[in-house]
Amino acid sequence: MSIRWGKKVTKVSQLDEAVSAGFDWVQLPLALITEAADKEFPQRKKQLLRSGIKFDVCSVDLPQDVRVTQKGFNTYIWLEYLKKAIQRITDLGCRTLSWSDGRARLLPVEGDIMGAKEQVLQFLFMLGEIAVNYGITILVEPLSPLRTNFLNSMEEIEEFLEPLGKENIMSMISTRELPEDFFSKEKLDRYKTLISLIRFEKPHVLEGTRRCPEKTDGYDYSVFVNALHGINYNGPVLLSEDAGKDGLMYCKALWGY
Repeated sequence: MSIRWGKKVTKVSQLDEAVSAGFDWVQLPLALITEAADKEFPQRKKQLLRSGIKFDVCSVDLPQDVRVTQKGFNTYIWLEYLKKAIQRITDLGCRTLSWSDGRARLLPVEGDIMGAKEQVLQFLFMLGEIAVNYGITILVEPLSPLRTNFLNSMEEIEEFLEPLGKENIMSMISTRELPEDFFSKEKLDRYKTLISLIRFEKPHVLEGTRRCPEKTDGYDYSVFVNALHGINYNGPVLLSEDAGKDGLMYCKALWGY
């Protein structure tokens, strides 16, 4: 098996903890990269690289008050921001950007809904154009209707991404975000060419916080794991920010490591 185990971090101080716990890589928020001014970034880069861990994935998190679907969203301004961020994460060895921000893609309940969808399409198309020049892949995560009203299933993701025609725009899936009946070999097999990252976390967590699976969950994770084994998934697996050494060991055991 070639599964590489990662976890989400939000602070530089968490990097050494991730190394000690045995993780192969971490997911960084772009804000941790972009908050440093140009003259300060070399020092931030040294801080990040000092731990020796890999930065396989960064997450696209726009400011709280910014929606790609809102009237007046300036695609060009935000793409300039993301272009600079992509240049920086490339220096760190990152090759994947994940977009799991449901708030940023909320559709209006009335008005120009089709126009809002087109705005997201344009945003992703142009982001993909920038990213491909740096060898970066964009992953769009389908999210539960509890978190957004747009792109809630792999069916929607497939249909939405197809017109883009971008080989570097794909998807990721989570045990928290998709219904249990999705996790069968048959359904996963249909979308396996789109799935480049697995978020392995507790299902049925309603609040915003993602949680690492635990022995005390009382949940049968084998259904999900066996389905992934059935399609020979050997890509990266991402655990949540609360995951430590015990959580990683438990998840590895579930996967047969």
